[in-house]
Amino acid sequence: MEIGFAQQCITPALPAGLAGFSKKRIAELVRDDLYVKAVVFQKGGKWYGALAYDLIGVDGLLIRCMKDGMEKMQMNQENFLFTATHTHSGLGGVLKTAEGLLKPAEGIFLQTDPVMLEFIAEKSLLALKEAVTACEETSISCANSSLEHMGANRNRQDLKGNNGIAAVFLKQKGGKSAAIWHYACHPTVMGIQNKRISADFPGEAAARMEKHGYDMCMFVNGSCGDISTRFSRRGGQEEELLRYGHMLEEKLLEMEGKARPVEINGFEIVHKAFRLKIKQAESLKKAQEKLYSCQERLKEAKQKGVDGPILRVLESYKEGAESGLALAQNPYSATSYDVPVMFVKVNQHIFICVPGELFSELSNPFEDGMTHFIGYANGYAGYFADMPAYDSFYYEALSSPFQKGEGEKLMLCVAQEVKKISGKGGWICQ
Repeated sequence: MEIGFAQQCITPALPAGLAGFSKKRIAELVRDDLYVKAVVFQKGGKWYGALAYDLIGVDGLLIRCMKDGMEKMQMNQENFLFTATHTHSGLGGVLKTAEGLLKPAEGIFLQTDPVMLEFIAEKSLLALKEAVTACEETSISCANSSLEHMGANRNRQDLKGNNGIAAVFLKQKGGKSAAIWHYACHPTVMGIQNKRISADFPGEAAARMEKHGYDMCMFVNGSCGDISTRFSRRGGQEEELLRYGHMLEEKLLEMEGKARPVEINGFEIVHKAFRLKIKQAESLKKAQEKLYSCQERLKEAKQKGVDGPILRVLESYKEGAESGLALAQNPYSATSYDVPVMFVKVNQHIFICVPGELFSELSNPFEDGMTHFIGYANGYAGYFADMPAYDSFYYEALSSPFQKGEGEKLMLCVAQEVKKISGKGGWICQ
């Protein structure tokens, strides 16, 4: 196939607000740059591709900023995947927080910055143009493996998580190469105390792979709503980022050596929207009581000298209670939300692209080697948590905009659609 790829730096002028934690953080230093990375190819006279951002998320605000520019390049946005790595040391102000699902979480994602969005959109269009210009005959090879001792369920160590890692290696006839890798894990190695711009472990892995001759290394996150490095981290932020980067470097090079050539014989894109119920806010009094309870539990744990990972769990409960209080103060005006899901079938593999933080506990039953989940895709609607998370008072469930049981409902809808798509064949691009 003729494939093109390119990247553009989206590191802003400093100081800049960082998104991802309830604590206010202003970055005045850059640890490593943020990028938008693009991959494109043409089939049947139409352009298809993906853009991956070193951001907390992407939604319709950024995508709409690019619409006119992409149309001038004869690109239909429905044929593109827009996804974010979900680094918690990237820019704030890139999501819609003035109203809608994210209004109660404005403290985490920051007030929308239209100037920043325009800047990122311009860089994205430039990356697409460069990728189109760089299109040439490209060989494709793929590999699957597992990566232990990095990501794990961040609330309960006894739960499975998902250690599967996959990679696609692109080698152009002219000599340029790119790696696209997929893994499910929150990029939060730099942590809540960090005040430097960073793409976190996806950025460190990319920098290392570029030293091995790769012109671009793109990370695509999976179902990591309940997966992070919380229980595998040790030591300081910088040392840990270097350690994780080395771990990923070794794994990707190992996979490169085992990768097998692949030909794309079938391709299909289907867009569906599934309506989920939005939770109703608790009374202000009850929300305040929950927050007080969480604060007391955290205070008691600190007095007892509880170890770091467990302390972080309790801190996340407090953050969830803070989200509940914010919702009580700013209740949702809607009672339901249409969740847009993109299904991409490549040969017999189906990629399910979800606009938010899907729990691995929900997606793991689908993992059969042929079905794969991509998170933070084509929008951001918050957490899709399973019912036990609501029963256990987890941060993710408390901050989710959806009612208990709606995560399971989404998976039921997804299963029905996968069954339909898996029975089709040939090139069907909608």
